Amino acid sequence: MLLAWMSLVVITGLAASACWVRKDVGKQMQADIVALQTEFEVVKQAHDRQKRDLAQRLEEADKQVAELKLLVDEYRRVTGRNAADFGVEIEQVKRNLTEMRGQVEVNGHRLGVIEKRLSIIHEDLSSQRAEAQRAQEERLRQDEEAARKAAEAAKDKLPDIQRPEKKEDFYKLAYSLLEAGQTKAARILFEEFLQKWPKDAYSDNALYWIGESYYAEKNYRSAALTFQRVRKEFPKGDKVPDALLKVGYCFYAMQMYREALPFLKEFVQTYPSNPLVKKANEKIREAKKRIK
Repeated sequence: MLLAWMSLVVITGLAASACWVRKDVGKQMQADIVALQTEFEVVKQAHDRQKRDLAQRLEEADKQVAELKLLVDEYRRVTGRNAADFGVEIEQVKRNLTEMRGQVEVNGHRLGVIEKRLSIIHEDLSSQRAEAQRAQEERLRQDEEAARKAAEAAKDKLPDIQRPEKKEDFYKLAYSLLEAGQTKAARILFEEFLQKWPKDAYSDNALYWIGESYYAEKNYRSAALTFQRVRKEFPKGDKVPDALLKVGYCFYAMQMYREALPFLKEFVQTYPSNPLVKKANEKIREAKKRIK
């Protein structure tokens, strides 16, 4: 039970950390674990059979030895002659039992070795996953810092744009820049909008359009992070379905097809009447083909 639990934890650890470990390393580790698990099951079954067989044979041998002793005693009583042949038979039975015990010990040792190897792999995966998580958190922090600095630097490049006082006009100006293909300028204004009106009814839309500006620039990583912020910071906003779908699109665009599938499937299942479900299903089929 301990080994089965450990194997299940190891394999689950691989799945949960799929996005932290390099694909080739992850596949090799998974193959190693499957091979070890198969070997372990085979050896364990053989070990259990041999233990049952040994117990049965020991019981039979005890009976046989007792019967042989009685027979020897009877033989000696009746004939008074040497019972060496019976002694030889008894010794043969003892040798057979010794060999069986030795085989059981060998299999037990093999099980111990497999258990140790599984434990080592589990520890390595746990360590790698923790390290990958720390590295990703650091990358996200650096990305956010870089984005903040870029926004501040870019802000100086828009001195000629007059910022409206009314929030509705401010929002419309930023959106018009996005429609005109001026993604960086639009992003700057949307970010300024969020700073001025962080809890406004337009705030979730402003954050979503920041994600769209990154997506238009094919900066899919920053786009995915921004769309995720929409889902997290405005869970009841009207842009949550679109943000969910776009996260799947971002992973697909980065050729991370396996990672794209959960988001695309969640969109289809959660919003079955959405007009974009058809396109989402097409992406799902294409992603599955590319995974094979």
